Amino acid sequence: MDDERWAFEEELEQDDDPPRSSAAEPVPEADRIAGRDQDGVVTVFVAPDADVLAVVLAPEWKRSVDPRGLHNAVAAAANAATIAALARQVDDVARNPPAMPTFGATPASLADESPLGTQDMLRLVEAATAELAQFTQRAAEVVDRRVTAESGGGHVRGSVTKGQIVDVEIDQSWVAQVRTGEIESELLDVLRRLREASAPPGLTDSPQGPAIAEIMGLLFDPHRMARRVGLEPSISKERP
Repeated sequence: MDDERWAFEEELEQDDDPPRSSAAEPVPEADRIAGRDQDGVVTVFVAPDADVLAVVLAPEWKRSVDPRGLHNAVAAAANAATIAALARQVDDVARNPPAMPTFGATPASLADESPLGTQDMLRLVEAATAELAQFTQRAAEVVDRRVTAESGGGHVRGSVTKGQIVDVEIDQSWVAQVRTGEIESELLDVLRRLREASAPPGLTDSPQGPAIAEIMGLLFDPHRMARRVGLEPSISKERP
């Protein structure tokens, strides 16, 4: 009976099936990264930054996998896409190294030339250490926690930890009644919600703060650092 029911539903999907979730994506084809489960039932497309673009189910997917196992295929495809995006990021950095940071890149007339004694350096290092600890704690609270999300339609739920999908739940009675396009739409919705919740803006940036910026500025301007610690004459002494 189940096989007859799935076959009947597949016949219905052949006519007037809603547009799939990938139909109107503006991202260029070359920038779309695909991840698939082992059986090729689910394909998840992501951007180079791992943002989810689309979810596509294979034609007649119900003949390839038991719908009760669809959740495993979705998780596998989503994780494969994320890993592929990270691999491309690493490759892009290797091919195009980032520009040298511009910490402290201010006009000489505005750069801090005040002397730095031993106690000043200790206080600066302590402040930078505190700023780094705050960033690390904030990142750990987001990355290490288990984030859950539900699709707008309420038929798909998922969980993510450390950027990896660890659980997907799909309402089986709903899957049995709706078209493929609707399933793709809710899968896309929940994967996007999980991505947004697990990777909030700011965490991809490097640690920041006034003390860290000052130390980095000194490191990238060694002559100014030497002047401030007394190893080279100050600019004011060099002027007539």
